[in-house]
Amino acid sequence: MLAEVRRAEILAAARRGGGVGLRELSGRFRVSIPTIRRDLSALAERGLLRRVHGGAVPLAAALPPAATLPAPAGAGVRAAAALVEPGMAIGVSGRRLAPRLAALVAGVPGLTLVTPTLAVARAVPAGRPTLLLIGGVRTPTGSHAGPVAERTLRGLHLDIAFVEPAPPGDALAAATDRTILTRAARRVLLGLPELV
Repeated sequence: MLAEVRRAEILAAARRGGGVGLRELSGRFRVSIPTIRRDLSALAERGLLRRVHGGAVPLAAALPPAATLPAPAGAGVRAAAALVEPGMAIGVSGRRLAPRLAALVAGVPGLTLVTPTLAVARAVPAGRPTLLLIGGVRTPTGSHAGPVAERTLRGLHLDIAFVEPAPPGDALAAATDRTILTRAARRVLLGLPELV
C-alpha cells in the first residue's frame, strides 16, 4: 500500500473514532510501529492530527466524520467540490463531470484522489493531489475496470466517493463504480438529483 493512501486511511480512522493507536494501526496495515509513527508525524506536520502518547487524535478544528457533513442538493460539481476537505481520501469516477470535479479539488492540501478513469487522472497536475490511478481492463468509456480494479478498490477506505454513472453498455465500468461507492463513508452521484 502506498504511504499516502495509508495516511489518508489513518486520518479517516482518527476522525471516525476520535483517535488512533500505534499498535492498532500497525496490525491493521501490517507495517512496523516506526512506520506508523512516521505516518502520524507526517499527518501532524500537515496540521491534520495531533500526536499523543501511543497514537494520535484529530485536531479540534478537524471536521466530523464525512457521513455527518451536509449534502448538496443536485450534487452539482461545485457543490460536490465543497464537500472535499484537507487530508481526505476521495474516489472520483466518470467522463464528463468527474474530470471537472478533480480539477476543482486538485489544490486541496493533503488530498488523496483515487480513480479508475484516465480523464480524471489527466485533469489534475502532476504531484498534486496524491493520485492513485487504479489499473484494470480499459473500457470503451476510458475507465479501468474489472476484477483487478475491483480487488484493488476493496483494499481502500475512502472518505467520499464521487461517481458519475457510466453510460449504458459499459457494465464493467458500472461494476467498478459500484465498488468505489461501497468503499466510502459518503457517496455522491454526480449529475443526479439524489445522494446515495
